[in-house]
Amino acid sequence: MSTVTPNKSLGLTLALVCAALWGASFPLGGVLAGKLDPVVLAIARYAIATLGFVLLFMFSRKHTLKKIQSKKDFALLAAAGVSAQAVFFYFTILAYEFTSSGEIGVINGMAPFLTMLAVFVIDKIKPTAPKIFAVVLSLAGAGVIAYDPTNKIQGLNLGHLFALMGVLGFVTYNYILGKFGSDLNSRYDLFSSSFYQFAAATVALLVLGVVTGADFSSAAVLVENGKNFAAIMALGLLCSGIAYAIWELATLKTQDAVVTTMALNVLPLFAMVVAYFLLGETITLQKLAGVVTVVIALCIYTLGDKIKFGKKAVSQQPVAE
Repeated sequence: MSTVTPNKSLGLTLALVCAALWGASFPLGGVLAGKLDPVVLAIARYAIATLGFVLLFMFSRKHTLKKIQSKKDFALLAAAGVSAQAVFFYFTILAYEFTSSGEIGVINGMAPFLTMLAVFVIDKIKPTAPKIFAVVLSLAGAGVIAYDPTNKIQGLNLGHLFALMGVLGFVTYNYILGKFGSDLNSRYDLFSSSFYQFAAATVALLVLGVVTGADFSSAAVLVENGKNFAAIMALGLLCSGIAYAIWELATLKTQDAVVTTMALNVLPLFAMVVAYFLLGETITLQKLAGVVTVVIALCIYTLGDKIKFGKKAVSQQPVAE
């Protein structure tokens, strides 16, 4: 593999672009939510993403699809695709009926905290004081947003539960790969891994659609007008395909997990800003204060043990959550 010269400024910029694309995925989903069957919408997104990678492997000389080397790898990649893609997006779509895309973006931004909780409950690994403080602060910020007077449903509602269930799918993905497949990156590049995950998500959603009797004819909505078509193409190609390529380049350029993760911390803010322009969702001072609080909490969480809370911080290598 060729050596890439570190350039943290460029890497951070690319990571911010990636955060913007992933943040935009929530309001883009809001454009289509309620217009067609939720399962069909999820199938369309990941089928387009899968096809995008097929075309990449067909016409790119640089990138080739790495063959799956074992049954364990197949199971891990399939589980990752079903949990982090199919479960995540399906429940996110269901949440749109009850809450705003901006709020969903904030809840999704809290995934690192839920991953930490899963590690604590399952592996009994106690989080540090700064991370515990970050969780409490993020919950306070989320509460401020949930009780904004402009929300269509005041306080906690079913939409928040659906969004949380979607995030738990992503947390499951993080835990599975961290626990059993941390060495997958040594055998599969990001493009091959993403292809297998998106393909697994598409197949799982197709099975779900057939079993539940999903209305596949509702897919006609996707080509009903230019806005709908642009939204599904952006979800499939930009937010689920190109964003991963940008993320890989950002990681190579920074060669510092903390720098790239810090960029992703502003994802909730991107989600709310894009929702304002794309869906006309209201941004109030209360909501903005809540989002800023969550972003600050995410930054504290990312810095982790580098922050001193009364005792001298222990120097540790950054670990991907």
